[in-house]
Amino acid sequence: MRPARRAGRALAAALAGALALATGCSTFGGDGHHRHHHFADDRGDTLQMVNANIGGKNVYLPATVVAVKGVTKRLSIFNVHDTPHGFRIAGLGIETVLNPGQETVVELPATMEAGKVYGINCQLHPPHRGASLVVLPGPE
Repeated sequence: MRPARRAGRALAAALAGALALATGCSTFGGDGHHRHHHFADDRGDTLQMVNANIGGKNVYLPATVVAVKGVTKRLSIFNVHDTPHGFRIAGLGIETVLNPGQETVVELPATMEAGKVYGINCQLHPPHRGASLVVLPGPE
């Protein structure tokens, strides 16, 4: 196999794995069958994200997370890098440092507005790609 094709497949596999982790679902098992696994706790109130490097770009995966007002309470972010990175949702007053190789859990405030999109960025490295938190209306 040519080196460029091998590198492309490796990147695709890394991206698929990161997306699976970030969305709480494994992609395929060793036997080729799809396996679905949730990383959220048993109440389903934890969203998952990964801070990773894909194609030389530092990104949050998934780039958009969706919360439901009154249901989702926490956001778990895993930093796969060997250096610290930032995590900020300025519109919610959330700002923390993601330690290398560790999970950080932040509480999402009850003041999140349904229908609003909150920007997510790295306050330590402004050129890094950002993400979004979309808040849907909760059960009435």
